[in-house]
Amino acid sequence: MHKLRIGIIDLVTRGPTRALYARVMNANLASIMPQVIGVWCEAAGHDVTFVCYTGFENLVEELPDNVDLVFIGSFSEAALLAYALSNLFRSRGAITILGGPHARCYPEDARKYFDYVLGFTDQAVIRDVLQDCARHRPLGAEPARALEVHSADTREGARA
Repeated sequence: MHKLRIGIIDLVTRGPTRALYARVMNANLASIMPQVIGVWCEAAGHDVTFVCYTGFENLVEELPDNVDLVFIGSFSEAALLAYALSNLFRSRGAITILGGPHARCYPEDARKYFDYVLGFTDQAVIRDVLQDCARHRPLGAEPARALEVHSADTREGARA
């Protein structure tokens, strides 16, 4: 396996904030698993950039550049931000992976936006993803074709 450039983004909040409560509490909401994944990826010989977004950073400046693979951890509150980041990184050619509470609770929705959606994860799963490291593009064209076929079948059935 060749050396990958990996970005890991832990989304603690859905957007910028200057609230006092957020200043005190958001850092406490950082997840351990993105940090563990970073250690596993570095141990496998890859270059890792880690960002924990608490709402006080300039996310655009903090995002890793020129990555092959991006892990994003997200609560459902930050799901739309995670989807937007996936779109940004996929447009740059990166493989995107979602983990965290949103991935576990809403995998059917998340798979529309990410190449991989991980539930409970261990080192073997991460190793498999790193070895596969392929685009598994979300369900873009297939559901649209299925919908068209379904619509045609419905019209046919209405005439009969």
